[in-house]
Amino acid sequence: MNSNQSSNSRQKAVPGGENHSNPSADAILEQVNRILDSPEFQATGMMRAFLRFVVEETLAGRAGELKGYTIAIKVYGRKSDFDATYDPLVRIQAGKLRRALERYYLVVGERDPLRIDIPKGAYVPVFTAPASGDILPLKQQQNSQATALSLANGPSIAVLPFKNLTGDPEKDYFVAGFVEELAIELARYEDFHIIDSHLASSFADDVNDSKQLALELDTHFLLTGSVRMNDRQMKISITLTDAHSGEQLWGEHFQRDLMAVNLIAVQEEIAKETVTHIVSEYGIIPQRLAKESRRRKPTNLDTYDAMLRYYYFQTQQTREAFSAAFQALEQAISKDPECGIATAMLASMHGNRYMLDLPRSADTLERVVELAKKAIKLDPDNQLVRVIHAWMYFVLNDKDRFFAEIEKALALNPKSPFRIGGIGFFICLYGEWERGKALLDKAINQNTNVPNWYYSATTLYFYRLNDYHKAYEEALKYDIEGIFWAPLLRAAALGQLGRKAEAQQQLLLLKTCRPDFENKARELISRYVKEDELVDHILDGLCKAGLCVERFSIGK
Repeated sequence: MNSNQSSNSRQKAVPGGENHSNPSADAILEQVNRILDSPEFQATGMMRAFLRFVVEETLAGRAGELKGYTIAIKVYGRKSDFDATYDPLVRIQAGKLRRALERYYLVVGERDPLRIDIPKGAYVPVFTAPASGDILPLKQQQNSQATALSLANGPSIAVLPFKNLTGDPEKDYFVAGFVEELAIELARYEDFHIIDSHLASSFADDVNDSKQLALELDTHFLLTGSVRMNDRQMKISITLTDAHSGEQLWGEHFQRDLMAVNLIAVQEEIAKETVTHIVSEYGIIPQRLAKESRRRKPTNLDTYDAMLRYYYFQTQQTREAFSAAFQALEQAISKDPECGIATAMLASMHGNRYMLDLPRSADTLERVVELAKKAIKLDPDNQLVRVIHAWMYFVLNDKDRFFAEIEKALALNPKSPFRIGGIGFFICLYGEWERGKALLDKAINQNTNVPNWYYSATTLYFYRLNDYHKAYEEALKYDIEGIFWAPLLRAAALGQLGRKAEAQQQLLLLKTCRPDFENKARELISRYVKEDELVDHILDGLCKAGLCVERFSIGK
């Protein structure tokens, strides 16, 4: 049964109805319990509370009050000053809940007497019952299960219950609350499938071997930990393990002075720092999987492999990395043309080809627009998709639309450690230097492995202030080989410092990367730097370094 057949053969329920096609409130509540009791419903404890809350509120006649603010306050315990514009918690959790429900019905719920869905863009559940004979044949059930198992395109992480080593059973609430906060932060990353502690605990109590536990939970990584506490200090220990190999990939001890902290704030702070280290685009898990992916043949790649190759290209920027990512993403969207994030990533790759004026880039602009617009229709709530859609307007020099879209992207997750770096980078280049630099600094300070191209914006930040010593220091951090921007920035800073011999060496590297640079200098620089005065300033530095490419407007 395809989705169109499904929508035609089911009817929306009216709570309190008595017949099969119009299920009663009791039948709806019974179905909620059936879902929540199933081990195949892979959702965090708070997502389960989310589901029960929206169903009960709807049955009570309060569907009109089901807004992001209400759910944040009543389910997630947020304060009354919660602002959904800047905190995407409810939107993210709703998306995860939708996928968990979809998986449940594909794996074990095909024959359930009632279906509960939460339509995209709303929080009011829809209750439908199958029409007569609307039961999947066994063959289609098996196909549906295979589809469901492939829904989690990225790797899975099981968050195991943390150990309470405080010696005080009453501290169980804090330990459980911290694990819940971890699960919420992990859920912000759309690339990962999270198995929360409630489901994992049913297996972890009986299984000590990590490989066996991974098999039981169908997971690749295990996140474990413990909490110790005395009158003065608290220590949270966290370990990340590759369950397939048994290798510990990361471990950290977080100590806090209890006299000076709020426990809820501690939970949030440590959870965010942990998640940043392990699952953000260039974190421990993506780096680990990227190495494995690069050993696979292109014909064996899935969509997540293609995404990993995209992230790898973002850090390496080599022609080989570009080619591998481009090929993998084209293959991914040919297999899964409805995958918004892969479509957006391919748009970005075409955009990189145009912006850096790489071979065969003459007709790429149309492809950038086509793919970016398709991606935003497929997945408008994905932050990376939204960032790339905004970047399309950056490429097209449409400043107003760029800022309108980048604000939407930032609002989806203003605390995303890497994506705020990319957002800050482009905000800088469009002239909002202080705001963009603050976002860049935040991304750089929170992470140990950031893309080198971030430093081109920090270089220009100091260069435009005539702080050429600091600009040169920043330019030295931008050390990607083969990209003309790195020697260009160093040569301009050295030219302004009067260090012509060193500047000449950088000009040699620049000409090696771009033999035709003198003919295209202003055009290539202007594709990224959107302020004419700063473009002139850069050309002035290159002229002082010994590369006078054209007359320009400084001093006029």
